[in-house]
Amino acid sequence: MENLTNQIHILTLVIKRQRDIPLVRSKAKLLATISGFPKIKTVQVALMASEIARFLLNRARGGRVTFYIVCAINQDSYQAKSSGLMMHFLGKGGCSLLSDETSRGKRDFNSMISAMKNLTDKLEVKECGEHHGFELKLTILGGQKSCEDLIEQHDEIKRQLFKDIQESYLENLRAKHEEVLSLLKTLSIKNQELDKVNAELLELSKDMESLVHERTVVEFALRIADKVRNPATVIGGLARILLKKLPEDFPERDKIEAIYLEAQKLEGIVKDFEGLAKEQERFFTEITLQELVSEILDAWRPNLEKKSITLRIRFEETPIKIKGNPQTLKVAILHILKNAVDASPKGAEIEVVVERRNGKPVIEIRDRGPGISSQVKAKLFKELVTTKPSGTGVGLIMVHHIMKEHQGEVEIESSPGQGTVVSLVFPERWKEKRS
Repeated sequence: MENLTNQIHILTLVIKRQRDIPLVRSKAKLLATISGFPKIKTVQVALMASEIARFLLNRARGGRVTFYIVCAINQDSYQAKSSGLMMHFLGKGGCSLLSDETSRGKRDFNSMISAMKNLTDKLEVKECGEHHGFELKLTILGGQKSCEDLIEQHDEIKRQLFKDIQESYLENLRAKHEEVLSLLKTLSIKNQELDKVNAELLELSKDMESLVHERTVVEFALRIADKVRNPATVIGGLARILLKKLPEDFPERDKIEAIYLEAQKLEGIVKDFEGLAKEQERFFTEITLQELVSEILDAWRPNLEKKSITLRIRFEETPIKIKGNPQTLKVAILHILKNAVDASPKGAEIEVVVERRNGKPVIEIRDRGPGISSQVKAKLFKELVTTKPSGTGVGLIMVHHIMKEHQGEVEIESSPGQGTVVSLVFPERWKEKRS
């Protein structure tokens, strides 16, 4: 009997368009070839992957697939026996369809699973969860390459599979973000796991820098920065908290410090990307403010829940449309929201308003924090001023510049002990600049 002893994350692909199906097939075929599967089995693996991807797209509103290299040992001899691959498919939906035993979708699913049982060494099907659709995990052993060789060639394998796939880069980062969070939340961290995670975080940093050199389109850089900012901030924040709490002689302290430094590097790259914001006017488009703010708040709810903060939302019913760059506006709004969360005591309330005032579109964020003095307020947009011990004071100046690009302004009302209200005020009418 063989048990899996190691699984190495290689690549995650998003499945949301018809053209993603052949991409899944080609990557599955390439990974099977690299693992040393016979030609017939390689073709079978590729076809199996594309069929599941097609089912996800047609029956489950899409989803994603994650590829792993796996190693197995024989329980009797405790010696490495074989290598292989694992494909982990996760659908977005399809729950109601699969729960109906009489539906065509359920029959198609059962037929697909039945055919796969003869091709896989292990097949796991999980029911729909709270935040995802059905889950399917397939393990196929029998690769001729040794586990040692595959692990040694890990970087080269990723390079071969990881070509020009934007969504996959972001999914890989997201997967690594979740893995690091899981490790950091547990003080009983194994030294080997920390080494592995730290190395992969370093690789992500290198991958990101390589992407910047390869891509000359500024919008793509900002899109990546928008996705990376939160994971990098959370990873760095948790690592910093652990470093404060752990004794100097804690065995794995140096590993946590390394993770913290790599997270800082990622944040530095994000800041470099944000410096490109002043060149973004060509990316201006029509934006509905209520939709933009809702998207940001949905992404930030976990951060609010950590401090038990109550969020009060008041949006004008009529859609408020402006001309703007959604990426740079997200940076500005997210910074104001983050400041409000940082300033708020546990269990406090933050109010977010989107409305028109005297004809002008306004986004207002109100916190119940300690507030700021008139002396500090007077310097906010002129100097690198911050009320945070580890802050740089760059944030509000950046917000100010972003609003200037949008022909708007930042208004701040605050006094000590009374909280702070920050309003992003947009023009009633956009003035086209003369060329």
